Amino acid sequence: MAPLFLAPALALLARALLASGSPAGTPAAGRDTTDYVVWNHGRVAGEMRVIASGDSAIVRFRYQDRQRGPRIETRYRLSSAGALLGLELRGLGPQVVPGETVEKYWVDGDRAHWLAPGDSGAAAAGGHYLPGATTPFDIALFARTALRQPGRTLRVVPAGSARVSIAAETTVAWRGTPERIRWAQVDAGEGAPTGVWLDSRDNVFASEAGWFITVRAGAEGVLPALRAIERAWHAQKAAALARQLAPAPASTVVIRNGDVFDSERGVLRPRTTVVVTGDRITAVGPADSIRTPAGATVIDATGRTVLPGMWDMHTHLHFTGETEAPLMQLAAGITTIRDVAADLDAAVSQRERADKGTMLSPRVILAGFLEGPGAWAGPSEVLVRTEAEARAWIARYDSLGYRQVKLYNLIHPDLVPAIAEEAHKRGMRLSGHIPRGLTMPAAIALGYDEVQHAAFLFSTFYQDSLYLPRMRAYSNLAAVLAPTFDVDAPRVTELIGYMREKGTVFDGTFNIWQDRRKPLADGTDAVYGPTLSWLPPIARRQLTPGGAPPGPQELARAQAASANYRRYLKRLYDAGVTLVAGTDNTAGLSYHGELEIYERAGIPAAAVLQIATIVPARVMKDDLNYGSVAVGKVADLAIVAGRPTERVTELRKMERVVRAGRVYRTADLYAQVGITPKF
Repeated sequence: MAPLFLAPALALLARALLASGSPAGTPAAGRDTTDYVVWNHGRVAGEMRVIASGDSAIVRFRYQDRQRGPRIETRYRLSSAGALLGLELRGLGPQVVPGETVEKYWVDGDRAHWLAPGDSGAAAAGGHYLPGATTPFDIALFARTALRQPGRTLRVVPAGSARVSIAAETTVAWRGTPERIRWAQVDAGEGAPTGVWLDSRDNVFASEAGWFITVRAGAEGVLPALRAIERAWHAQKAAALARQLAPAPASTVVIRNGDVFDSERGVLRPRTTVVVTGDRITAVGPADSIRTPAGATVIDATGRTVLPGMWDMHTHLHFTGETEAPLMQLAAGITTIRDVAADLDAAVSQRERADKGTMLSPRVILAGFLEGPGAWAGPSEVLVRTEAEARAWIARYDSLGYRQVKLYNLIHPDLVPAIAEEAHKRGMRLSGHIPRGLTMPAAIALGYDEVQHAAFLFSTFYQDSLYLPRMRAYSNLAAVLAPTFDVDAPRVTELIGYMREKGTVFDGTFNIWQDRRKPLADGTDAVYGPTLSWLPPIARRQLTPGGAPPGPQELARAQAASANYRRYLKRLYDAGVTLVAGTDNTAGLSYHGELEIYERAGIPAAAVLQIATIVPARVMKDDLNYGSVAVGKVADLAIVAGRPTERVTELRKMERVVRAGRVYRTADLYAQVGITPKF
């Protein structure tokens, strides 16, 4: 997951366009042009061109990411010392009208002004502005400016500040000559800094490792060495954090007099005590009947709800977020996560270190990713063209302890039966997107055990063709269909009935398709609830819905679409389709919102908690050890200062989380990423 400080800006490019304000300047003669490539797992996905001239620069940045990805041009005006005085960001299409201005910033005397989609204002000059659609040039410019400031700290307009440090230095060979480069870390106090590699003049050499990496053209060969440096640095930092937050050794922990949620039966057991010895639950019973062993650490849970640790069944691991995402997940009461697409080295490493306790993380279950080749292929090295290639990758995943296979958009339908056969022969589950040319019933008939993403509930009725020259994005299609789609139509009933008949599991990630521009009745966000107010200023601005205020008709359509997703969800539940809760969104913070959507759809709170706990444990055949508060099971627990069995949003009042017998305070975990819970 990318740090909140520099959240991906794809949504910005779909927001309303603005075209007023002060220009940012135009480059003069004597241009200095530097070309970069955007690298996606060994293949070119796009480019960045920087055209510098005196006190100005133009940056053109674009890449292809599954029919997404930025296509922007940003013009900068700089002071003689290189500080940012103005910028103007324009779209290059197709997400926005080519040439139209999307965002502006300018300094006028002692005031700095900004004009962005849904956000404008003025503040004291002297800070630095980061546009919503940041490029590696923006990060390098920020780092270069901050490195020249006292304390290497720079105020951010409109609010917040960030400090820059040099995490590593190395020498690389580029165009036959050695060059000294530095890895600068921009830290906004949110746990996971954002990095950029600077050349000897503090210009961009490369962005940090990720699914898409921008690097100086011709220097692609140095990326493995840079990735190794970054991986080692993140692992060391994660280990130090684990040591810092490790609880004091306790052979026995007693959680006394809490109200325990019995996920097996979906009921609350009042005034119950739980005894944990080592990493296992050794006693559960009425508080009056459970003796406290000598020397035990006692937690008074009077008035609290104790429930099994929850599962996020749709996450993506990135080693750049190892000191942020896992802490936020644990703080939310999530003790198991299932990764459904990550770089192999990052995924296996985090799982192993989480098991050893050398990094703070929920338990990790891995699903291996398979994609087909093509211009719109997903960000992965695993592109399979033949049955033999697919079987070989499944065998490799199996040898590494992966328990599931996930298929993506461009897998050829002819390969699905062989993939299903190989996965099932090895005891692995099969899930995924619905590839081009297939419908949900067809994919299920060919061997899918599970389908990901609620948008396919709509797009399946208008499936893409293998023979169309352009791939149609399933989520965009669903956005068009959802507002007026008849969710109660016979064809929907037939689909749901088929899923129930086949025992198909559904991982809907419904939070992604809920419109957030209209607050809930209590004034909070439709996904993040009250937690936006818990965030530091920069992160809050990044996660706050942007764009021009929608008109009445646009808002009505968006709200109708959201309601139809919830209606579909309730129909699935009522029909007995197995549901699991996943986010595919901001780690931890979006999870409670996903569960709240289930409740708003009409699913009883206790049943929602079962979906978050015992149901995924059963799906993954882990219920002998996880998913409920029972003797003999691993002590993965959450302690809530509220009544989530009555109202799911009470989960946000998480006080402690227990992972394999180790007890952590939620406030301590959140503090590491700059979050201050308020309840």
